[in-house]
Amino acid sequence: MRPSSLAFHILNLALCCSSLVQAADSNYERVEQLENVPEGWSRGSRPSVSMLMTFNLAIFQSNAAEFEQKLIGLSTPGHATYGQHMTREEVNEFLRPHPSVLGRVLAWLKSENVPASFIEEEGNWIKFTVPIVQAEQMMKTRFFYFHQYAQKSTAIRTLGYSVPSDIHPYVQLIQPTTRFSNLGSLKTSRLIQPKVASPEDLAAGCRRVITPACIRDLYGIGNMTTRPSRQNILGISGYLDQYARYRDFDHFMAHYAAENTNNFTVVSIHDGQNDQNSSLDSTEASLDVQYAISLADAVRAAFYTTGGRAPIIREVGRINGTESTNEPYLDQLHYLLSLSDHELPAVLSNSYGEDEQSVPESYANATCSLFAQLGARGVTVLFSSGDSGPGGSCLSNDGQNRTKFLPEFPSSCPFVTSVGGTHDTDPEIAISFSGGGFSDLFPRPTYQDTAVDGYLSKLGSQWSGLYNPQGRGIPDVAAQASNFVVRDHGSWALVGGTS
Repeated sequence: MRPSSLAFHILNLALCCSSLVQAADSNYERVEQLENVPEGWSRGSRPSVSMLMTFNLAIFQSNAAEFEQKLIGLSTPGHATYGQHMTREEVNEFLRPHPSVLGRVLAWLKSENVPASFIEEEGNWIKFTVPIVQAEQMMKTRFFYFHQYAQKSTAIRTLGYSVPSDIHPYVQLIQPTTRFSNLGSLKTSRLIQPKVASPEDLAAGCRRVITPACIRDLYGIGNMTTRPSRQNILGISGYLDQYARYRDFDHFMAHYAAENTNNFTVVSIHDGQNDQNSSLDSTEASLDVQYAISLADAVRAAFYTTGGRAPIIREVGRINGTESTNEPYLDQLHYLLSLSDHELPAVLSNSYGEDEQSVPESYANATCSLFAQLGARGVTVLFSSGDSGPGGSCLSNDGQNRTKFLPEFPSSCPFVTSVGGTHDTDPEIAISFSGGGFSDLFPRPTYQDTAVDGYLSKLGSQWSGLYNPQGRGIPDVAAQASNFVVRDHGSWALVGGTS
């Protein structure tokens, strides 16, 4: 929500609250606090205090365990409730906070003069929009521009924030505040940079490159003709200026799936774009869209493009503040969960992630619970397990630089299906860069016990101390991840990855 009629309201607030925000007083308690600016980021100037920001406030779920058990039941074949998915209204009612708790939080917003028309409730989440000057007063904090020069991006964030003591026990988080995203396309690994496909590559068989026909043959999909329900939608997520190019898509389909007349619809979330004239690399989006749709017969497809990358810093002082206040996962998840049941995708494919250790635990838990809500409503959510092997940098970010394996988030959330990578066909074996391992945040779900216990028994003491054997294991499944032929910017390329 980006209100455009608050000029007078903002001016009054700026005049009233222009003095420095004082340290949190005795009636406030800290919700989150970072000791230092996260690695790779540097603090810059102050944003305009009149700039509007939209915040997502999560209230702790008192019945989270009960909801998770309900989800496991309706997702488990043979269970009495298998397949009995919940409606949007049922999920929201199940997770809605106790009226007294919700009333206290809403009363706080009202007492801080947040207009009722700029407050939205959805289950255990409350979204509100205020000028930065008002947000600073409400949360006893200061916002700054923070720059990440490696990715040429910026974000408006803070290192800590507080809420009144009487609602502190109920507030799980408020974002965007302390969340410094390292969200990335999994094609950014130096191991799997795209390369130009030669004529010899394109003429080679499935032992050298992967095409839709290779996938169909290897996994026994066949060239079947289906008549799927029109309510079934195949969703493909797009972030970080990755655009699905129509001309490349048409060329690919004509070459590798001429009999398939499928197309896709672009759905914009939080000002997400699908710029057909961008010079930026878009092999991630090309791979995702071209293969998903060429392999899915007669299925409606939607490319959900979410405005989730902070803007490129071209010159000091030239920053698009609207884009630098975003939070892509939450934006997409709240959008999807707001849809009516027949508008939801049946499958949502995601090729993005980041080291789990870079994600605040409160944020990871709150976001994972939103994926659980999608699952309860019948959406299968797929995430690539990562393209940096089990360890990535293999160093902890807790200041101790301990050697450890680093799982990927959101792949580590137990309510998504994590997809790893393989290569070759005879035999098909795990590929070296495939992400995998065990979560440090999420305990192992019971549905993994049999498989993981057997694996750990064979592993023995190898790698002991480098991973959490009680954590959720990833990936759940794996498939081909090397030398996919794609069409991007008018040329053929070979790409790889767990996408």
